[in-house]
Amino acid sequence: MAVSGKFNTDSKALVNRINAHDKFGSKNINEWIFQHMELSEGLKIVDLGCGTGRQSIPLAQAVGQTGNVQAVDISQESLDILIEESRKKNVSDIITVLHSDFDNLKEHLASTKYERVLASFSVYYSSNADSIFKIIHESLKPCGIFFFCGPSKENNNELKTFISDFSNISQNNTGVGSDFMENNGQVLAKKYFTNIRVSKFENPLIFDSANSLYSYWCSYNLYDEQLDEKFRAAAEKHFEKNSFFVTKKRVIGVKAIKF
Repeated sequence: MAVSGKFNTDSKALVNRINAHDKFGSKNINEWIFQHMELSEGLKIVDLGCGTGRQSIPLAQAVGQTGNVQAVDISQESLDILIEESRKKNVSDIITVLHSDFDNLKEHLASTKYERVLASFSVYYSSNADSIFKIIHESLKPCGIFFFCGPSKENNNELKTFISDFSNISQNNTGVGSDFMENNGQVLAKKYFTNIRVSKFENPLIFDSANSLYSYWCSYNLYDEQLDEKFRAAAEKHFEKNSFFVTKKRVIGVKAIKF
């Protein structure tokens, strides 16, 4: 594996979110993502914002020894986890790791053409999304697919409502990811690609205790340490009268095909 670049993000929170989705959810987001990517052996794929490899490793398994997955992330800590897991899954020779932010992609991707590009909960962190979409379009072969996804404005509405009852946080707080997926992301996709398809994914998360709900909130982007005691108290109160707390992970996906 080749590793380059130097950045850092909170990989622990990412792992906690992934584990919560797997443990308390009933649907597999990878099945939904991969369905839109039309995978087959031998494909060359870029996974932008790969994190700890939730998509990179099964992508490598899908493309096999004749394919390649270029896994890109700004967190060396996350990439280290990906590298270790890829060795355990015997796909380390299929994955090439790139330690970089999105705004320096051109120099890394210019020399190779790819059949697929994936950006799962990531592309909206770029400081210049227009430039990233242009680079992705240029890096794709004809008939190549760019699939990007992220939260919708209704994502975790139930949890937002729960928090708004004891804080000044608005129930309508959507965040940069939701705004991008609902608006500018789709505009940019139409600017650079002629064939665009928008789809949605929902995964109910059913928490069975105050502790499990609190742990999820701690890894969520609305976490506020100043509300910590109030959240714990509200969670305990909820489970005094209820066996479960349900919130829904709501995702928008955009499939863009290059012709």
